Amino acid sequence: MDTQQVVKHIKQIVKLEQILTDNEDLYVYSFEKIVEKQNPLPEIVIKTLSSKEIQKIRELASAEGFTVVTRDGTIKRQNNRRPFVLLDNVPLAKLKKVPSKTDEIIEILKEIRKRGPGSLQNPAFALKTLFLEKNLAKCEQCEICSGYCTVASSFEGVETWSSKGRILTIRGLQNKELRFSKKVIDILYTCTECGLCFAQCYEDLEVDKAILTTRHQIAEKGLAPEVFRQTSKNIIGTGDPGAIAIERRLSWLKNFSYQRLPKKAEILYWVGCMVANRTPKTAEAFLKILNHANIDYTMLKESEGCCGYVLLTTGFWNDAKRVAEEVLSKINRTEVKTLVTPCSGCYYTFTKLYPEILGVSLPCKVLHSSHLIENLIKNGKLKLKNLNLKVSYHDPCSLGRHSKVFDAPRNVLKAIPDLTLTEMPLNRQLAKCCGGGGGLWSFNHQVSMNSAYSRLKDLQPLNVDMLTTACPLCQMNFRYTSVRKSVPTKVRDITEIVALSCDNL
Repeated sequence: MDTQQVVKHIKQIVKLEQILTDNEDLYVYSFEKIVEKQNPLPEIVIKTLSSKEIQKIRELASAEGFTVVTRDGTIKRQNNRRPFVLLDNVPLAKLKKVPSKTDEIIEILKEIRKRGPGSLQNPAFALKTLFLEKNLAKCEQCEICSGYCTVASSFEGVETWSSKGRILTIRGLQNKELRFSKKVIDILYTCTECGLCFAQCYEDLEVDKAILTTRHQIAEKGLAPEVFRQTSKNIIGTGDPGAIAIERRLSWLKNFSYQRLPKKAEILYWVGCMVANRTPKTAEAFLKILNHANIDYTMLKESEGCCGYVLLTTGFWNDAKRVAEEVLSKINRTEVKTLVTPCSGCYYTFTKLYPEILGVSLPCKVLHSSHLIENLIKNGKLKLKNLNLKVSYHDPCSLGRHSKVFDAPRNVLKAIPDLTLTEMPLNRQLAKCCGGGGGLWSFNHQVSMNSAYSRLKDLQPLNVDMLTTACPLCQMNFRYTSVRKSVPTKVRDITEIVALSCDNL
């Protein structure tokens, strides 16, 4: 019986989407320990956790004369009967703590840091070290990152669409064992770049940077998804990812039209296109806080533009470099000493992505709004009144795991009298991703929503009044998902909560 005939029979037992015959899937599964020494390799992979389906496939194999092996090794291969079918009956790993770093990988990380920022060195080196033989041998047999992958559950746990699957897919591209097919591109762009797999990897392989570098290679070949090619054109042409008119972007300022801004000031309030367009109440709240504390600040308003976060995370690094140079020019003209933004994506871009990928550093200090608010509270410039609220804080990946800003938002919330901060089971470095980052919201918003829904379900047992975060994308995804999935949840940025707690606002 040939492969097509076997597939025809198996379709009577499982759903079509459970039957994997694409080269990309077979390549990823070829690294399984149970099959790595088999010759030939599997021609079909079946994803199933059903004992009934497995039994029926075993009976079919016995009757029709083809070989079946399960991923967990409970069914051994007999003879060399073909086709060779692998049953993936392994569920996703549960979130848990992992072993500490090994000395060997610590040395690799030291080398990355020694090379310093800029000139694409860090991401490129991450890609190189990811596939050193000593690392890959361990990576192939590991299931940690698959279990921690933000989006793996949206693809029924098929290994190809997990962190591990992406690692192996990139390996296939680098070794020219796979081509840049549409499926490969889908696999590599269906990722939030959250870094949770990297955070949990006991070998500390920089998976997210390897994916970033490969996306750059895809974009350089002109093969990036159309949505991101259009986004790049929008940013270069209009300064906004969605080409939203400047009048709409500044519409939140209508209540502040009386306010004159100096051309030069100590602080530049960088609003960010996501905040201005998607969460304008956050923009208003932070402006009110700045005014309330009598801060000397200015804004770029219609000339602000985009920081280039989406360009950097989707591979358009040349366009991002152009944007970064424009940003530097604008900031230099203001002569500010500090830039403050309520957008975690902008903060991550300015403090991490610019120097690490583009070799660009801003000519001023960069703070997230939570940093400034924390300092204002400590210095007595913000007098906070009681708020009888029970809230939980969601760590944005760009602000938390990537930028290591964990305490400032929490300190701000804890400073509000009568407010109770209740932590979610997985927080700080271990926090689940909302699902919106890395361009995923634009590329596949259903998968993005699935991740947000998972996070919202974690929130329900805590019985809090409100979910708060410090990222406009997280806020938007949670709000949208709570409506679409009928999970009634109030979501607010921490600046909104602080504004509520300030006297005379």
